[in-house]
Amino acid sequence: MKDFGPCLKGVWRLLRTVRWKVLFSAFLQTVAAAASLAFVWFSKRVVDIATGQLDAPLGLAIWLLVGIMVLQVLTRVFVKYYEGRITVQAKNRIRSNVFDKALRSTWTGKDKFHSADMANRMEEDIRVVTEFICCDIPEAFVTCLQLVAAVIMLFVFSSSLAWILIWIMPVAVVGARLYFRRMRSLTTEIRTIDGRINGHLQETLQHRVLVKTLGSVGASQEELEALQEQELDRTVSRLGYSALSRGFMSVGFSAGYLVAFIWGVLGLKDGSVTYGLMVAFLQMVGQVQRPVANLALYVPAFIKSLSSEERLMEIGELPQEGAYADVLLEGAPGVRVSGLSFSYEERGTEVISNLSFDFKPGQMTVITGPTGEGKSTLAQLLLALLEPTSGRIELYSPVLPDSSSVLPDGSAVQGSSVMPTPNLAAVPISPATRCNFMYVPQGNSLLSGSVRANLLMARPTATDEELREVLHLAAADFVLDLPDGLDTSCAEIGRGLSEGQAQRIAIARALLRSGGILILDEATSALDPSTEQLVLTRIKERFGQSKTIICITHRPAASQLADLHLAL
Repeated sequence: MKDFGPCLKGVWRLLRTVRWKVLFSAFLQTVAAAASLAFVWFSKRVVDIATGQLDAPLGLAIWLLVGIMVLQVLTRVFVKYYEGRITVQAKNRIRSNVFDKALRSTWTGKDKFHSADMANRMEEDIRVVTEFICCDIPEAFVTCLQLVAAVIMLFVFSSSLAWILIWIMPVAVVGARLYFRRMRSLTTEIRTIDGRINGHLQETLQHRVLVKTLGSVGASQEELEALQEQELDRTVSRLGYSALSRGFMSVGFSAGYLVAFIWGVLGLKDGSVTYGLMVAFLQMVGQVQRPVANLALYVPAFIKSLSSEERLMEIGELPQEGAYADVLLEGAPGVRVSGLSFSYEERGTEVISNLSFDFKPGQMTVITGPTGEGKSTLAQLLLALLEPTSGRIELYSPVLPDSSSVLPDGSAVQGSSVMPTPNLAAVPISPATRCNFMYVPQGNSLLSGSVRANLLMARPTATDEELREVLHLAAADFVLDLPDGLDTSCAEIGRGLSEGQAQRIAIARALLRSGGILILDEATSALDPSTEQLVLTRIKERFGQSKTIICITHRPAASQLADLHLAL
């Protein structure tokens, strides 16, 4: 659990982005609170006029009372509308920022957080933080003002009645401090367990066919029940602390109301209190106690907000790739690997050791080797998704850049998309060079949505003619024969299509990219030999000179078309 200070600073930074909207919301609520206190004052006046204690027009006083009530109702209704609007706006802005941080975070081969937990943080934790900022903070501010105003009015009515607060405030403070730290710890634990539950549900449902075939339905259910039991245990503990605090609060409130009532009754008996003043007293006790009760409720809201902010900060603290301008080389760039070694953080041995190789421009290289020897890891290193332990990877191009896009010192003109270096100098691999790659990863990499939407991820501006062309190159013309054609729906991970169909669509998607290097990582593993031969032949014929092709495979079809071979 992080220290209190950083979490509070994080909430404060988020508040600064919407401070004017929050201030306007606080102003509207102040108007509503003032109307509430005015209603108490005029209630006393109406009763005193009706009982003859005050000589004034009763009708006018009643109409003023009605007008104040209407103002109070309309203001509160608009406040709720305005709060809801700015909360959604703030939530969307924060979620976009956190989502961007998550997407741009560096990858070490293993994700720090489960995808379901990340989604839970971006939904539930952001909701908690934004509601605290946009709703609870202005309401707490106005509640304090209302409490002060109510106490002043009590002193105006009767100084002795005002001292009832002595029975209320210490109890409220003790009740709040009694459980603050423990409540924060329990809330953090509950949010963590909730993330684990969401992760278990997502993975089990996503792979339910596998779970059933392995006979693990019962085990999955037992794991869910164990997690839910942990969540229940922490929740019951939190409810116990909350109930104890509210018990302290209730004792204080009940004692305060009882004292005010008895004091008013005795005043009525000896004539020192009018009926109007008695009505005002009873209402003012509520005007004092309600703000105190609300302030007590803001304590758990504050705790939940700090816990949620802590979880959002953990995403923000992930190492970032940083902002960069794409460095796109013309033609078919070559890839030079020199003394490359790599090992994952959790493993002691090197997956790749002192590798040197030159992937020639415009040629097809086939990488082969036993499973686990680093073939896919090499692809991820080329894409700058992983950083080498030692050695270097560089891109080079036989095409000189346009001199107008290069400064005298060899650096790029701002906004240039051409390699920012003359004389065939090599460009080190980085996230900025990722735009040079067309990549087909292992496995089913389609997202839920239509076939068209999946293809347009690679090039949003592609025309239907271009989509049909890449589908043909990938032997995925079957898409055009489906009832909905390009608009055929794909479920999660391409469900509804065979593995081979999904692979061919993924290949077509990669071919839409504008980069000059095509990486096929076991991209045809689910295809039958004849279809595989057809796909690779079409790719070689179409891009054999204009693209540098790197094919990772265990199968012979690619080897027959290859210009170069690399065995790992």
